[in-house]
Amino acid sequence: MNALAVYFISFIGLIFIGVPIAFSLGVSTLGVFWMTDQPFPLYMQRLWTGLDKFTLVAIPFFIFAGELMGGSGILSRLLDFAKLAVGRVKGGLLHINILVSMFFGGINGSAIADTSAVGSMMIKATDEAYKDPELAAAVTAVSSVVGPIIPPSLPMLIYAFAAGNVSIAALFIAGIIPGVLIGLSLIFVTILVVRKKDYPIDRTTYGVWDVVRIFRRFIVAAVLPFIMVGGIVGGIVTPTEAGCVAIVYALFIGFVITRELSAKHVYAAMVRTVIVTSVVMIIISFGNVSTWWLTIEGVPRSVSNSFQAATDSPVVFLMLMLVLYLVIGLFIEQAAAMVMLVPIFAPLADKYGIDPVHFGLFTCLTLALGLITPPVGLCLFISSSIAGVPVQRVFKASLPYFIAMMMVLALVTFVPQAFLWLPRMMGF
Repeated sequence: MNALAVYFISFIGLIFIGVPIAFSLGVSTLGVFWMTDQPFPLYMQRLWTGLDKFTLVAIPFFIFAGELMGGSGILSRLLDFAKLAVGRVKGGLLHINILVSMFFGGINGSAIADTSAVGSMMIKATDEAYKDPELAAAVTAVSSVVGPIIPPSLPMLIYAFAAGNVSIAALFIAGIIPGVLIGLSLIFVTILVVRKKDYPIDRTTYGVWDVVRIFRRFIVAAVLPFIMVGGIVGGIVTPTEAGCVAIVYALFIGFVITRELSAKHVYAAMVRTVIVTSVVMIIISFGNVSTWWLTIEGVPRSVSNSFQAATDSPVVFLMLMLVLYLVIGLFIEQAAAMVMLVPIFAPLADKYGIDPVHFGLFTCLTLALGLITPPVGLCLFISSSIAGVPVQRVFKASLPYFIAMMMVLALVTFVPQAFLWLPRMMGF
């Protein structure tokens, strides 16, 4: 049995018995290093060089800023604005859930953080009002996927690092239209789902000063994504510097404006940031070793030759990648999948003449759908856990939403002009 077969069999076997993806990559690569007489110091060197990139410094800053904003009363302000905007229609709490996820996802850029934060507030309230915990959990899970698409986005940062040929600012701008389309499609599906349900309607009325107060409180929260994305797109700050600005802004808001942030909250946010960053960095580090070894073995070249021999059509290539990404997303978390696959397939997409921004957004969105599909779907499991219902029932309730998201994905995949015009108009 050759080393390549040992690598794939050991990697899949380790995943099957429950070993985390990062360590599955590390152990399987270490095994083939030993088989092929590669020096062990080289393995350690590749671990380090995988992290020796300045752009990676932005990751903990983005995570920390999101954690601080989550604990500074921002979420309640977003909730009040969403209630004002869509709270007085049938199924209003479900619409509010979607709208808050769009706003909150644009602040923290993480689907998993969105599911945890929004779900802890909305699922119980929605269940008490509508007695439908499965639908409440399903809406929370599917709407959280908007987080990695609407900028600023943590997965887009990871993609830009892994691909090396795409602008982070261009990716951020390109994600705005698909992100909004996903949110609108989820609202449309909710209207259809609740049409025949006997849900109560919120009759709350708002005076002029109530509207002014809610809007003023909302602006404080909504300005952060504009500061971060606008600074990056305008060339004022790098992504790393934008993360620093976001942290300073979050601390100012939490301590001075809302006064809901405390030293205890900051410490807890730092701990969570260290944990999440460590997971991401371990994946990137082991993924770099694995990708380097696969390159030495000629796997990217073989894959490229196989695809180009099978088809010379960019459309067929994207269809094949769509199927591959959806299958991979069933078993491997988004960040790990990008670290493993993007260095192989991004150069191949370039050979097919596919715009790097198009392929980047297509990759981020397709792999994000894995967060709401079993058996690995983390957002699905988190929301079902909060709701206290089996994940199978939550997944069944999420199917209409999943179909709507697939329609948006089809638009992103095959009609890139629908969203690429915006970054191009801004000079990217």
